[in-house]
Order: sequence, then C-alpha cells, then structure tokens
Amino acid sequence: MRQIYLNYAATSPRTSPAVTRELCRFLGQNLRLNAGRNFEGIEDGRVALRARMAICKLFGTDFPERVIFTSGATASLNMILKGLLEKGGHIIASGVEHNAVMRPLEQLRKKGAADYTLMSCSPDGAHDPESLEDLIRPNTRAIVMTHASNVLGTVLPVGECFAKARRRGIFTILDASQTAGVYPLFFGGDTDALVFPGHKGLRGLAGVGGFVLSEAASEQIEPWLSGGTGSVSQYIEMPSFLPDKFEPGTMNTLGILSIALAVEEILEIGVEAIRSKEMELTSHFLEECQKIPRLRLHGSRDASRSVAVVSVDVPGRDAGAIAASLFEEHEIITRSGLHCSPRAHQAAGTFPCGTVRFSFGYETTREEIDTALSALCAVLKT
Repeated sequence: MRQIYLNYAATSPRTSPAVTRELCRFLGQNLRLNAGRNFEGIEDGRVALRARMAICKLFGTDFPERVIFTSGATASLNMILKGLLEKGGHIIASGVEHNAVMRPLEQLRKKGAADYTLMSCSPDGAHDPESLEDLIRPNTRAIVMTHASNVLGTVLPVGECFAKARRRGIFTILDASQTAGVYPLFFGGDTDALVFPGHKGLRGLAGVGGFVLSEAASEQIEPWLSGGTGSVSQYIEMPSFLPDKFEPGTMNTLGILSIALAVEEILEIGVEAIRSKEMELTSHFLEECQKIPRLRLHGSRDASRSVAVVSVDVPGRDAGAIAASLFEEHEIITRSGLHCSPRAHQAAGTFPCGTVRFSFGYETTREEIDTALSALCAVLKT
C-alpha cells in the first residue's frame, strides 16, 4: 500500500527531483562558505541574490534588497512584530491567527510593551472588513492578518482591511504562510510586510523563509536580532541598509538555494495553474464529504473562497483516533488536533478537541482524493 500525503498545510513533503539533484550538486562541492566572510563566499551571495530575484518575480516587486531571509515564517513574524512594537502601541489581528502571531503578541502584552485586539469572525473564518473601524484606537500601530486560515482554509479579506488601515496610517503585515506559491499574490499597494515560509507552498527545505518589506517599513522596524553581517564591521551597531539590517549571522545557504530553485519551478508552472488544480481537488473533496453521514465540515464550502485545506470532525469521535486509523489502516497522512491555531478552533466551535485536517498540493491526484474519501468512510463505520 502506497502512502498518500495530505498534510501540505504543514509542509510540502519533498522537493522535486530536479531541485534535489541541484542541491546535492551544491553540497558535493565540499565547501563550507559564508557570504561576506571570505572570497569564496561570493558564491553564497550569488545564491541569495538568485533567491531574492525569484521571490521578487513571484510577488511582483522590483527590490531584491528588501527580501529578507530568516529561519522561517515564525522568526520573520517575531522580527517584524517585536521590532515594530517594542516601544509600545496597539495591534489588531484576525480572529484565526496561528500561534506564530498570537504568542509574540501575548509576550508583548505581558511585558507591557503592546496590547492587541482580535477581529471577530464567523464560524467558517469569514471576516467583515467593516468591523475593523470599531477596533482602531489612537495608538493602533499595526494590523496583522493571515491570508488564509491553516485550519479552516478560508481566504481573508486582507485587501479591504489593509486599505482601510493604510488610510489611517496603520502598518500592515500579511502572513502568507498558506498562500505563498499556491495563490496569486502581489506585494505592494497597501501591504507593508509580507511573510513567507520556505517549506510549504514554495516547496523548498524546512528551516528557511523570510519577509518582504516596503521602503517605509524597512525604516520603521528596528532589528530584533543582531550580530555579525560581514559588512561595516567597524561599527558595533547593526547596519542601517538592507538586507544586512535584518540578516545577522551565517545564512542557511542550502535552504535559500532550495527556495531559488523551487520558486523558479513554480514560476514555470504558473501560480494560476497551481491554484486552479488545488481548487478543483478541494471542490471535489468538499462535495463528496457532504455525502458522508455525521461528518461535519468546518470552514468555507466554496473552494473559490478557500485554499486547499479542509477540516472535519464527527460528534462523539476523537479526531486524533480518526487520524491515527487513517494512517495505520490506510496509510493516509493527515493532521489532527488544534494545528497551532486555537483561535481558529474557538471560532469554529471545535476547541479544545480539534479536527482532522486534510490539505492538498499541486502533486495531489484525484485518485488520491478518492482513496482518502473511501478510507475516511471505512474508518467512520468502525
């Protein structure tokens, strides 16, 4: 029996064969390089520039120096939120945020540095942009929103919300963890900072990600992480220029190369083509799930308003036990529980028990979806 991987919302399971071959070739050079620290390290700088250029093309921006690489979306969100709010203020967040946002905000609140308010939402994760006005305070400095819920799949109205915020001079932060690489997304306009992971829709390695900044944003955020950059080393303060201002320490060159290679592949396929296939798979799964007795769907039932993420539960059945049976008896890999997003489960009414989450990728086939549906029916009959 072949394993079927349906946990793309957590991570893409593998790089493509072409990307893997190139990463192995790079490792086979047997050099341990460090950009800015030695002559040979020029190659690392070229890798980073290649990746910055690929990210710029993906998100429709023209300033590679404003693409900052980190260890992932979590580090990126911490750097932005804490670098922006260390001196105080108020921030607004959506009602379905991941703990990568909620825990930094709670840390800031507990130390008295900043306060936060969450937007209300419906059980399917939908948000009303009009409700934002009532949450804005005189000291509101920023709004942070996930582009799509990692639990409910619902795509949030970030465009309308950010436009309202920017008219009030409020800093805007977009967490594209569930949409980068799989949903048409263009940086600019009313977005000040866009955060992306490398290992999900971008299909790179784990342990790398980053963020993109507007010109104004790069001046407003203070470096939260500091250290050596290999540049202007005569000063004990962090450089003020990009990307060095936010990239201390030794870079994850292999991870950054994986982003460059994988994003170049995505650009060849076309994000629109990826989005179209994932919508088709999600729509089919949603339609068939509605035929399964007692199975409850959470989130939008309209695939055009969602990413390829579907959460389900059954009253009286443990979500963890269902996921375990899917794997142990049918080798279907899903994820159960709270998915590091308790606020989304509170909105959906599935807290604290959680759900079983199915999430699909461009490599997922219709046959795999049908096999998973048959397996789910078999498990629920036992």
